[in-house]
Amino acid sequence: MEMKQWINRLTKVSFRIHGWLGLTVGLFFLLYGLSGSLLVFRHDLDRYFNPELHHLKPGNTTVPADDMYRMILRTHPNLKKLVLHDFPCDRFDSYEFMLYKRQENLTDNYLYFVFVNPYTGKIIKEGDYGELSPSFFRWLYTLHYSLQMGIPGMFITAIIGLLMLLSLLTGTIIYRKHFWQALRFKSVLRFSNWRTGASSLHRIIGVWSLIFNMVLFFTGFWMLREYFSPSMWTLPKQQENYLVPANIDRIVMKAKNHVIGFKPIAVNIPTVKGGEILVRGHMPSTTNLLLQGKASSIAFDAETGALKKQTIIDKQSMEERFEYMAYQLHAGYFGGDVLKWIYVFFGLSPAFLSITGSLLWMKRKYPQRRKG
Repeated sequence: MEMKQWINRLTKVSFRIHGWLGLTVGLFFLLYGLSGSLLVFRHDLDRYFNPELHHLKPGNTTVPADDMYRMILRTHPNLKKLVLHDFPCDRFDSYEFMLYKRQENLTDNYLYFVFVNPYTGKIIKEGDYGELSPSFFRWLYTLHYSLQMGIPGMFITAIIGLLMLLSLLTGTIIYRKHFWQALRFKSVLRFSNWRTGASSLHRIIGVWSLIFNMVLFFTGFWMLREYFSPSMWTLPKQQENYLVPANIDRIVMKAKNHVIGFKPIAVNIPTVKGGEILVRGHMPSTTNLLLQGKASSIAFDAETGALKKQTIIDKQSMEERFEYMAYQLHAGYFGGDVLKWIYVFFGLSPAFLSITGSLLWMKRKYPQRRKG
């Protein structure tokens, strides 16, 4: 009897917490659900809406990537990091560089993009991730993980991730008796009125999306957990950019020759003296779907261009592998279009659950009085 009373008490407490979480952070559930679903196809949509960047008129000669890097470093001062983010995927495509600016205020956005024509070496398009007009999907990307509020925004997003997990936990306790029925499609949808319809949909969709949302919310928190450390709230010192003596094109070629079959995807270039040039990409020996992309790297001396070390993701510790796997699991980039559509479908569930949950709470809190 004591156990039954304890379970009933736990259910009641969970019900209150679940309801209050839905009301207090429901708008964030809606925001992250909608923005996350759009971002699953952000690369495809970005290419579609910006043909001027990916349908260039090919020229007879190309400008070395090293020249582009040096031009960008001269014209964009005070950088924390510079990354050759994407090589052209075909002869009609452009180079994309990602710049990490040194923030002057905690709420400043630090990401900046630059597209360069490989045939002319001129900048085609550039802009701040914090501005809506240059690139909607880059603005949305920053909104999704930092609410366009810089470091405080990333801290808030990490907390919201934990609150989302708590919402799932309390929801599991509340609807635990309905799990098996819902998973076997035995749970009946009742639409005698809007309240019963919303309640049954809330329960069934909540059950079916539980594991997916747990993975999504946990990985979202995990990637931002470092902002719980005070050291991450220290702004970088403003200083001049450092121009690396090593040639970027030769570095990339050395990386290809060092491991036959290695596919360079991005190049991290230091902006302070003493750093390494890191060619990141895919090793031919890597078969794990969650470790595809630029998970491995080959490091070179920024002064001499000499090979320093290679890091094959398969041979790293579980903790290091999980760091990369968490991003892949969160973004849904480890499969094809079918997987992406699954992410879109389930990614919208937090938005739906927050809306139906709020409606059910309002109906319970303010029941409609019968006339007469």
